[in-house]
Amino acid sequence: MKVSGALAWHPDVAMGKEEIDDFLSGRWVARLATIGQDGYPHVTPLWYYWDGQCLYISLTRNRKPFKDLARNPRCSVAIDMDDRPLMGMRSNMAKAVIITGDTEIAEVGSGKKVTIEAGPWQGEYTPEQVVAMVGSRYPLSARDGALGFTRESFRELTSQPGIEESQLFKDNAGRVIIKITPKKVQAWDFSKAPIGHVNTK
Repeated sequence: MKVSGALAWHPDVAMGKEEIDDFLSGRWVARLATIGQDGYPHVTPLWYYWDGQCLYISLTRNRKPFKDLARNPRCSVAIDMDDRPLMGMRSNMAKAVIITGDTEIAEVGSGKKVTIEAGPWQGEYTPEQVVAMVGSRYPLSARDGALGFTRESFRELTSQPGIEESQLFKDNAGRVIIKITPKKVQAWDFSKAPIGHVNTK
């Protein structure tokens, strides 16, 4: 079957590893789905960092996703973009990555290390450092009310003695880092499919 004008996933529109890494390097919003105590799914939009192997998300202990994941580490995440509501099918520009996996939790102030598995940040960090890392990916600065760290500045600040007294630590008290190790990744780029009718011959 040759796919054209794709509206659903098909091997012809699947993204490869390099395409997934390139897409996830963008400043998109991750929609995290957790399993609630009542058995119903709960979806939360969050910022993220993808290192090429695992996904890292920052949130607070009082949020429902944290409570869900502390009880059940299984989750799914959707990260996507879709120009078609504005542009129609002329470009068929719609991309998405769906990650299903298991989580590890590291709390700010716990002293626990978070291992970034790959990419330019590869290594071991404190949860405070990874919180700053996630935030530094998004285009907010001090004038926007954000810390606005660069890769170099967050390393320098968070490695200093007395980190517990810093504004970084105080601002992020009660936060946790959620590390998601994928069990399954499904991704598509509908722009790979030519516009037209679906030909099943």
